[in-house]
Formats: sequence, structure tokens, C-alpha cells
Amino acid sequence: MRILTVLILSSFSIYSESLAKDVYRPKLVNSKSGEHHDFPLGVLEATGRLQDGDREILIMDVGKGGAAELAGLKVGDRIAKIENMIPGRFSKKTDTGLAGPQDLIGRSLDRKAAASNALLSIEIFRGEQSQKLKISLPKCRSFSFSNPQLCLKRKEYLSDIAEQLVDTQQSNGRWRPGVGGDADVYTTAFCGLVLLANNKPTHLSSIRKAIEFVRKASIATIDTEDPKKGPKNWQTAANGIFLAEYQLATGDTKYFEDLKKCCDLLVQRVTEKGIMGHHFSIPYSGGGLIVINVQAHLAWALAEKCGYPLNEKTWANSFSEVKKSRDPKTGALGYSSRAPWSPDISARTGGMVTALMVAGREKIYANALADSLFHLNGRMRHAHAMSSIGLIFGFSGIKTGAPQRYAELMQAWIPYLELSRLPNEGAAFFGGKRNIGGDQYLGYSSIGNAMVGLVLASADDRLFMHGGKNKNWFGDKK
Repeated sequence: MRILTVLILSSFSIYSESLAKDVYRPKLVNSKSGEHHDFPLGVLEATGRLQDGDREILIMDVGKGGAAELAGLKVGDRIAKIENMIPGRFSKKTDTGLAGPQDLIGRSLDRKAAASNALLSIEIFRGEQSQKLKISLPKCRSFSFSNPQLCLKRKEYLSDIAEQLVDTQQSNGRWRPGVGGDADVYTTAFCGLVLLANNKPTHLSSIRKAIEFVRKASIATIDTEDPKKGPKNWQTAANGIFLAEYQLATGDTKYFEDLKKCCDLLVQRVTEKGIMGHHFSIPYSGGGLIVINVQAHLAWALAEKCGYPLNEKTWANSFSEVKKSRDPKTGALGYSSRAPWSPDISARTGGMVTALMVAGREKIYANALADSLFHLNGRMRHAHAMSSIGLIFGFSGIKTGAPQRYAELMQAWIPYLELSRLPNEGAAFFGGKRNIGGDQYLGYSSIGNAMVGLVLASADDRLFMHGGKNKNWFGDKK
């Protein structure tokens, strides 16, 4: 597939990504304080915008040759009715999740998807004039849990995402991030996990190329004698998770020493009080940030399944800081022990639940965290300016710690899956209502595919969960 470079101007920076020519990319402008929320419109191939209190979706961009353009939708139009229904009001409050116009258009697209002649009826305002449009939709199975073909559509969607990632992987094994620096390592680890989750043996060479990239770009800089050197903890934990999942999936122990290096470095960077930071030094006047702790715990838990000897003292010290960071009001994990009230709870809470369940430790505590996360799942797109880790770890945490609520969770998030789904290959990035600068740093296209892919993987008990249950599963068609 021919590759071209697309430049996207946002409120933070201009960034480029190698993208497949025929794949639409929404034009998203980040709004750190939440004045507006830009999001994709799925198979319509357009970008919408909502502001607090809006019922109408403002069209910010229309893809050339897509369903929206062919139906006559234009930039500046406002979608006022969807299937003759007026949407509820949009709220920028995180707890409200997808409620309002996003829920209505997402579910309408889902219901129409399986029809033999799929047409979506909308009413728009163009200036002061109203107009009705019928948009012909690409045919696809419905996500609805009442539809027996849900599982097949989910697998097809994950497969499409994986194929898009293979197409856009660079020759050195990485996926291009949104900016320079070291974002490509973190992005590549999560994209590699999606290829593992898709369980297609022909993708094994791409997975190994990704591993070789993170080894050379990140793991090779680790000095086992000096924890002040080496990659950031974000990278190190993601690399450890990726390598552990690879070994558990394939049975290949070739990279075990690299996995051990990652886990040992994380151990060395935990203080006696259990606090961790971005690197060796501890930020925020020594308060740290436990989103690092929980990713380290997940790397350690998975690595233990690979034969890594867990450092019990370090685990206990870090877990002590995690427990101190639990908000007594929500029951979920906050920013740190100094700021347990932080509202963006999903990555921390979901990651810790998954780590504990994989390790077989503190299950009652993990179940309680997962239950809190389920009740606050509207917040799952908000995590350190990174919707990606909120959804990846949030879905995993609920699947492992509160599996009885998982079907209900997926039902609530069908509009998200539908609005992220592109008609040709892959998924569009669909971020939170406020700051998505972290995902912009990682690269909207690459991390967008990774986050949706790993949400879908959680439904099939792959990744994070497989590592805790089975070994040597890669290529198994069961």
C-alpha cells in the first residue's frame, strides 16, 4: 500500500505520520480546558465538534470521497437530527461519558450497519436553512449484543486494525509518533501488543521487528549498575509488558534477559516509601505519580509468569503507596498519596486491578477497585492527557476484576467503537473531552489504532488476561 506523509496542525504542534493513502484521518484540534471536543464520525469519514450544552454536531472536516461528502455534507453544517431524533445535550463533564449526540449517532450507525441498503437519515442546518440528507453507509455487522454476529464483527475490526498497523510500520520496526523524542518507543510497544492480540502468525515478523526496535532504542540504554541512566519509566514498563506478553504468547524466551533488565530497572527506581516518578528523580516535591507504579506492577506480574523472580520488598513498598492513593469517596485510585481525589482514575485503577489479578494477589481489593471503575466508566477516556492508557487499562481492569459487568460495559461503549471505526482499514483516534496532548505526542493514528485494538482484545480474553491464565497461545485458533 502506498504510503504518504500527512501533516496535521493542532493547537500544540505540527506533527506527521506515515499513513495509508485511502484512510481518512479526522482533523482534531486539542482543547486542554475543554472549550470544545473534536471527534471522528466513523464510517461517515468526517470530523465533528461539540461544546458544552450542544445538541447539534458542528462539522469541522469532510473526507474526500467518503460517505459524508458523497451525501452532500459540508464543513460548517450542523447535524440537528439523527434518524428523526433530536440528540440530548452534550456535557463536557467526564462522568457523562458519551451521552448526548455521540451516543445517538454512534448507536444509529451501529443499528444501520447490517441493513442490506444501509442509509443514515440526518437533518442539518446550513446557515439558517434546514436540509435533510440520506447517507449511504458501508455495509458491516452490528456491534449490538443482541446480534449473534457481534463476536465476528469484533474480530474483523481487530483484524482491520492489525492490518493497518502492519501497513504503517516503518522499516526499522517502529510506528511513527506524533512528535520526535522518545514517544516512538511507548507507541511501538502498544502497537506491538495489538499484533499479538490479533493472533495472526503471519504478523510474527512485524512483532519481532517492533521488539528489536524497542531493544535498540530503549532497553540497550539501561545500565544495570546505574539506575540514573536509561529510559524513562513509562517506556521501561511498556517495554516490559510487551516483552512479557510476547514470551507468554509464543513461548520464545529469546528476550527474557531484556525483560529482566526492564523489571530490574523499575525495581531500582522505587524509593523506600514506594514512590516512583518519570525517571530516577521524583517530581512534584517528592510526591511522585502512581500511574508509573501500576504499570511497573503489571510488568512485574507478567514477567513473574515468564520466570522473573519478583522482588517482594519492592512490590510491597510500591503497593503501599498505591493503597494510600485510593480516594475514599470514589474507591478508585487518584494521582498519588498526596492527591487521591484526582478525577482521571482509569489508567491507574485499571492497571492496578489487572496487575493484581494477573499476579493472583489481593483479589478482594482488586475486585473493589474494578467495581469503582465500572461505576465511573464515563471517565475512562481521561488519564494524564492520554485517552489511550485510560481505555487500554480501564477495559482490562474491569474485564479481569469485574467480569460480570463487562458485557454491560461494552454495551455502553458501542458508540465509541462505532465512531472510531473507519470504512477501509483501522480505527480513528477518539480522545477525551479535554486535554489529549499526551496522545498527540504518541501520534493520533498509531495510538488510536492501538487503543481501540486493545479494547477489542479485552473482549476476547487476550493480553494482560492471557498472560495471567495461559501460555503459548499465539496462533491457537480456539
